[in-house]
Amino acid sequence: MIQNSGSKSCGLRMRIMLCLLVLSCSTALVAQQNPDTPTPTTQTESQDVKPAALLMPSYSQSIALLGTDQRYVDLGTLQTRRRTFFMYGIGVSESYVNNFQENSASQDNSQFLLSPHVAIINASNRSSFSFQYAPFVVQSTSGPSSRQVFHAGNLSFGQPIAPNWMLQLSSSNTYGTDSSRLLSPLGFNVNKGVPVTDPNAAVFQLNRGKVFSTANDATFRWQRSPSQALSFSVQESYFSLIDTGTSNTVTLVQASYSAAVSPRTTVNVGGNYYHQTFSSGDCNGYGFTFGISHQVGRFLNLNLGGGPEFARAPCNHGLGLGGNYVVAITYPLSRTSRVGLMAGRSYTTTYVSNTQWTDTAAVSYSKQLSEFFQISLNSGYARSVRAPASLGAYVGYFAGADFSWRVSRTISLTTSYRRFEQVSGGPNQQQNEAIVSLGWNPLPVRIVR
Repeated sequence: MIQNSGSKSCGLRMRIMLCLLVLSCSTALVAQQNPDTPTPTTQTESQDVKPAALLMPSYSQSIALLGTDQRYVDLGTLQTRRRTFFMYGIGVSESYVNNFQENSASQDNSQFLLSPHVAIINASNRSSFSFQYAPFVVQSTSGPSSRQVFHAGNLSFGQPIAPNWMLQLSSSNTYGTDSSRLLSPLGFNVNKGVPVTDPNAAVFQLNRGKVFSTANDATFRWQRSPSQALSFSVQESYFSLIDTGTSNTVTLVQASYSAAVSPRTTVNVGGNYYHQTFSSGDCNGYGFTFGISHQVGRFLNLNLGGGPEFARAPCNHGLGLGGNYVVAITYPLSRTSRVGLMAGRSYTTTYVSNTQWTDTAAVSYSKQLSEFFQISLNSGYARSVRAPASLGAYVGYFAGADFSWRVSRTISLTTSYRRFEQVSGGPNQQQNEAIVSLGWNPLPVRIVR
């Protein structure tokens, strides 16, 4: 019995050793196979390419903030899982205005500005939602007593609606006296994580009274693959000078296709159609755009595009052929400084009534001098071609500088200088502003886990 048991144990060891030998041989054979040889698929496996991971649009990764010197929030710095944050703050400012012709006898004036702001931002790795509201209350502290208010608010939403399909909705609205808009904090657009001042700040006209503007956008985006995308958008914008009764509306439809031809280069092609309604009539037009985006080196991002535009009477100015273009450059010069430039032609409404198209340009530079001090320079230019042509083109610009001292994590003190000037499209007008502001902006509060 003992011998029989020993023989069985010996046989079991032999079988185990044989199995290990077979496994090692199989592993060696697999390792020696040509890695370029595809592995055969079974009949039950799908031959279709799996849908690519849905990519969020760039605007949903960085949301520009209203009424605060923080300027924007990067959703990537928030939690990757879904979280809802509440942001709030308030600023108080005292301004000195030189050559403010809206005042009696063009006298200099000082103004007190109160600027609270609130925001609710919901962020996840695939969708986002934000709501913001910032009123700006201006009270005269010298000269004739007056109180003016300018309201600004926006809403944005991005959500997958099907595999590789994304729906994006946004709405921006402003209402109030135009003179208080010039004293309110500058607006910014965010491109590749670099904030660039809104060139609409270059629109400077006196004695315009109350203004209202709205821009609503809906975009469908299909991510065909990680390197190819197709988008379709519809935008409607409206601007009105309430006291004079003049207004204009623009409906713009766009379609574009983009494809990455290399890890650093993307090309795109698109088309557009627009319908404009003015106080004096309406216009229609369509056009095409061809563009390229390229990353130069590790930090410089360059975006160029342009194409022809075809307009119908009475807005073709006897030519019938126009054009569109866009230039965007972002360059983080170092870990503490960055510069951004944006220029282009827009067929949507601006703060100039009866505008057919507007050429704008803006550049912003900021540098973190130390942990507590920062300086920023901003400049913008706007040229609006109006319908009918007898109105003439509006041309204006602005330039400004800000020096900020972060007293603590939530309190900052800022001194600012701005100059506005209108050089065409009416009497030459200019205004200088010196502003001292104290801002309180607590850290975001998570309200939904």
